[in-house]
Amino acid sequence: MRTLVSQPSVSRATALSLGERLSAATHLASSLEYLTTERDREQGGFNNWEVVRESHLTRPPLVLKALDIVARPRVTRALHMARVGAAAALLAPSPRGVRVAANAVLSGTSLLMYPVNHYGTDGSDQVSFLVQSVTTVARAGERNRRLVDACLWFIALQSTLSYAVSGWVKLSSPTWRSGRALPGVMRTLTYGDRPTWELARRHPRAAHALCAGVLALECAFPLAFVAKGRPALLMVGSAAAFHLANARLMGLGRFLSSFVSMHPAVLYAAGPRERVGAEGGMERRDDALPALSLVLLAATLGALQVDKGRRRRKVSRGRGDEREFTASSGNTLSYRRTGPEGTADDGNQPLVVLESGLVATAEHWEWIARGISEQFPVVIYNRAGYGPSTYAGDGAEGYLLDAAVDDLVDLIAHTAGDRPVVVAGHSLGGYLALKAADRIPGRIVGAVLLDSSHPAELQRSSRQAQGQKALSDSLALLTASLKLGLGALLTHPTWVDRLPEEVRELSEAQYRDPGLWAAGRREWRAVQAEFDAFDGKIPDADVPLLVMTAGHTASQDPIQQELHTELAEGAPGSAHHVIEGADHDSILTDRDAAGHVVMLVTNFVAGLGSGNPKPPNEPLNKPLDEKEDTRGDRTA
Repeated sequence: MRTLVSQPSVSRATALSLGERLSAATHLASSLEYLTTERDREQGGFNNWEVVRESHLTRPPLVLKALDIVARPRVTRALHMARVGAAAALLAPSPRGVRVAANAVLSGTSLLMYPVNHYGTDGSDQVSFLVQSVTTVARAGERNRRLVDACLWFIALQSTLSYAVSGWVKLSSPTWRSGRALPGVMRTLTYGDRPTWELARRHPRAAHALCAGVLALECAFPLAFVAKGRPALLMVGSAAAFHLANARLMGLGRFLSSFVSMHPAVLYAAGPRERVGAEGGMERRDDALPALSLVLLAATLGALQVDKGRRRRKVSRGRGDEREFTASSGNTLSYRRTGPEGTADDGNQPLVVLESGLVATAEHWEWIARGISEQFPVVIYNRAGYGPSTYAGDGAEGYLLDAAVDDLVDLIAHTAGDRPVVVAGHSLGGYLALKAADRIPGRIVGAVLLDSSHPAELQRSSRQAQGQKALSDSLALLTASLKLGLGALLTHPTWVDRLPEEVRELSEAQYRDPGLWAAGRREWRAVQAEFDAFDGKIPDADVPLLVMTAGHTASQDPIQQELHTELAEGAPGSAHHVIEGADHDSILTDRDAAGHVVMLVTNFVAGLGSGNPKPPNEPLNKPLDEKEDTRGDRTA
């Protein structure tokens, strides 16, 4: 035990040589696997180039031509044989020049062949490429100790980051925290092991303890560098044992040699700055890279915070033409009012109020708001916490959906005057529209439900029930991450590109702003509480309904379509349409889908005034071009 908590004493040369050899062993095993499984690249194999090539069609022609050459069976075979030879040279006691060349061959061919042999590669290939390419630089400049130390520090920091990030991501998952991860993985066909699964099933406390141990190891791995590196041997040894167990139980043999190839660098970087070198003399480690990394990290975090503040100001400014209204709850609601120009509005037309879904802002409605406002006055607003609207509460505790309905009712009273009101709601907004119609009977004369939430969906739809866990985890992770200023690191949301150009920049700023996700998380908790307690009694709107289901929702979740049908059948003078080719988001954000929605809505609202609210029966729901579902499963 004393040895496990002693300072590691690994020399520069030893760290470089051990990491180099362990990584070479990974490349050797990888190429031998490819040479013995050539059937995978034949017709029908998962690495057949004719199929894989389709994923590279957007590459420049010269790059694609080079990949075509690499993918030829003889060329692929020759490259793998060269890799076997290079790995063998590194495992043997070869001179420096040979080692530089062998490292270069392994790192270069890895980069060249990765697009061709993409399927079947995993984290071990990425780690071994990283170690081998950095080692190539270190070997080439071996006489410059500062360069070698920078390379070893780079590998050590990458190793630490890989464990720490993996651990903290796992920690956000209730599956790992509850101990269900081990039996869950062990029962899978790809990575499972029946005896281990049976043991975990019979001894759940032991399985829970193992999961907790993995979380503790990975999350705490950076502690290898504290207390003069005394925890390093224990951390590295535990990580090696973890990879050994994975090799035996999950068949991840190459993970063992690849991840362990970074451990010598960790021990070198965590140990004393001055130590006895491989040749018996004293050597001093250069720590410029970690110091520079800390400075860059601090500067990056500072820049991200500045960017977060700039984005928050942009979101708070909105579009510049919003009005503000303070509801009885104390929440300040930002809204816009548009409508027909000139004499098209006689003052008696129904006011159409647009109610957004969860984690969505007024800008999502832009295409639809523009279309409807050509014939009817429209009010579109952001609920409390979204966009420029502010939430007066202290937090999510005790928040109920009725609070959002209260704000909606107050807004209607503030903006509608004596006009009749039609509320159109998307997703969660559809359910809020129903509750508002139930709250103020006679004031709201009709409701439009676009791919609406239903209070029974978590009880009756297995797809929705399963998706709620992932949504809860995502909202928690995104809220915390964006508060740290990491919004700039989110990938560009492709749905933004479908919106009118004038609102794209603001919509993306809202998407990267923590306020959007904090408000969504608060509302989602209230949704779960209300839907889980649903007793079968739908809000009694007693007004005509225009119900629309996105085609993607109808095909992927028939139960949700069934719930929508029940909503339409339970109200007087109602109709139900399926918007083919649209998904849960594009029913709003896609111009063609939105145009279809506008046609149905304007006919419906006009019919309310004529006493015939049901839309015409002709086939208005013509198929649209298939659209990409950019957010996956529908959410509330």
